[in-house]
Amino acid sequence: MGTIFPREEKAEQIFQKILENPYACERLQDLFFEALSNTGDGNLTEKGFASVLFQAYQNRDMSAFLMAICENSMFDLLRNSFLIPIRFHDKSVTNPVRLTDQQGERLRSCQIEVTSKQYKMFRQIFDHADTIPDYQICLAYGFREKHCYSGKQEGEIQTIKIGEHVGVLLLFGIPETVKEKMNDNEVYSIVWDFMMKLEEILPRAFMYYGTMDENKMEHQTSQIGIFLPFRHFEHQLEKNVEQANGIGLGCREKILSMMN
Repeated sequence: MGTIFPREEKAEQIFQKILENPYACERLQDLFFEALSNTGDGNLTEKGFASVLFQAYQNRDMSAFLMAICENSMFDLLRNSFLIPIRFHDKSVTNPVRLTDQQGERLRSCQIEVTSKQYKMFRQIFDHADTIPDYQICLAYGFREKHCYSGKQEGEIQTIKIGEHVGVLLLFGIPETVKEKMNDNEVYSIVWDFMMKLEEILPRAFMYYGTMDENKMEHQTSQIGIFLPFRHFEHQLEKNVEQANGIGLGCREKILSMMN
């Protein structure tokens, strides 16, 4: 049997960067023990638990083992401790969901609830934003995920959304020419370094990376996204957006300087 999830291509590079950063190692350990203590009895029967462990051992599948003991896959732990950026629309799941158009108006087709207070906070940021090339601000809904066994039938996996938030999404476009001169590993390495800076200054901000092409509203170009949930950042939102812009623009400039 194969592993539950396809193996990540850049796993070794990601692991090495985390190992070189004591703060990152600490966050990963803290989340693991927190998830372990919150799992309780879980959804598995005693036989199901033993079966999962044995299959994980036979298949050398770390994610299968981790889901049995702490209800997170290997990369769930990394994403949920904010140690890797989230891919735009990973595995064909729309995340983040854009809630406003390029003029800052609410999209009527969106079913996600937005309060008048949230929209007012967004419009204040949107209307006073500086003009920056290849840059957009929108209202968005974003989330993280974890995976566990459903307990309904042996081996069935359940995907659970966690950390669901509405907030401000900042998008920084990356020129197509970057793909011609830099490989994805080089770009990802720079994005990771700036993501760690983001978490030091604005803990619990989401960082996205990849291609956002929702409802044909975005061109098929790579982007860096920084998502600031209102729940964590509504106080001093203008200052928080300014700091996030500095990190996003710094990341893009570093990529462009490396390309040149």
